[in-house]
Amino acid sequence: MIYDVIIIWAWASGLFAWINLDKNLNKLILEKTSKIWTKLLLSGWERANVSNINIDTQNDYFSQNKKFLKSVFSKYNQWNFMNFCAENWLNLIEEDRWRLILESWNSKEILNLFLDKIRENNCKIKLNSEVTKIDKKENKYEIILKNWEKYLAKNIIISTWWKSFFQAWTTWDWYNFAKEFWLKITNTFPWLCWISIKKDLSDLSWISTNAKINLIDKNTSKTIYSEKWPLLFTHFWLSWPIIFNTWIAIWEYLAWLKNIENYDKYILDNLSIEIGFDLNNLSKKIINLLDINEDNLIINLDIHSLRSLKEAKITTWWINLDELDNNMQSKKHKWLFFIWEVVDITWKTWGYNLQWCWSSAYIASKYIK
Repeated sequence: MIYDVIIIWAWASGLFAWINLDKNLNKLILEKTSKIWTKLLLSGWERANVSNINIDTQNDYFSQNKKFLKSVFSKYNQWNFMNFCAENWLNLIEEDRWRLILESWNSKEILNLFLDKIRENNCKIKLNSEVTKIDKKENKYEIILKNWEKYLAKNIIISTWWKSFFQAWTTWDWYNFAKEFWLKITNTFPWLCWISIKKDLSDLSWISTNAKINLIDKNTSKTIYSEKWPLLFTHFWLSWPIIFNTWIAIWEYLAWLKNIENYDKYILDNLSIEIGFDLNNLSKKIINLLDINEDNLIINLDIHSLRSLKEAKITTWWINLDELDNNMQSKKHKWLFFIWEVVDITWKTWGYNLQWCWSSAYIASKYIK
């Protein structure tokens, strides 16, 4: 049998693409594990942080080609997904920073909706199907599983996940597939990590406060990134979303710099974290330990060490966007699509991740006839 479309991995993007494919197409999804959609069930502490009302593609996403995002979001954005939810009686509520959460606070609600939609769309799923190789056979693709089963498809959508976050059965599969088709890959860096600093903050452990973070390149005194958000102190670490976003901004900045032989050394030698405080919201303990007063509301902290891929929840940069057209299709290999977390786009926390999932999956699926 030759399938019209095969999707590799039944994660959020794969399932959403599946729902939006033409009902008359012969479709199959191959899932490596015995479960589907583990990551979404964990999203927003299992409440499903499905999108964000206030999205600015230039400021809320990180990439070496942000123009690509404009094209994608012009075809499918947060308002389109909100309409999809409303049409299917899936109620959303807005929380802090404009993020959208399921009113039920139960991520299984959206999973069940997707499963119902999949059944309506005449889709088939095969669990425990680990893909080891994809070959191009004239105008078709041959997919070979670990158990040597073979499948033929006219179109393939690859929606696998990145290497980090081993708890959710993540994989390096997409990387091997991309190499087989001679696609350019960007540098890989860990993200969603705490930042380790040189100053001992043990006495402030687990205290949070509102702050403004500036990421500074000491060579040029240039502010690379700036954001206001609550900040958490833990021993020698800075944490919470403001730090996660700052961490990814570091890698985006380094990706633009040329002739850096040692990224880690450049970060440790040249970058620093400047923290500006709101005196009205500070505890006396923070004021005393950091020597803050009305005339000095800013401290500078040097970065001490970098975290590994094993500690990161995700990793940044994947398939270079120059390799894809604005339908998420490979320019070199027609009818081969890469969506969601396997391409060179990363995001701030608070719902931007899953909105990119819905947008990239939708436009790829609607392009396939």
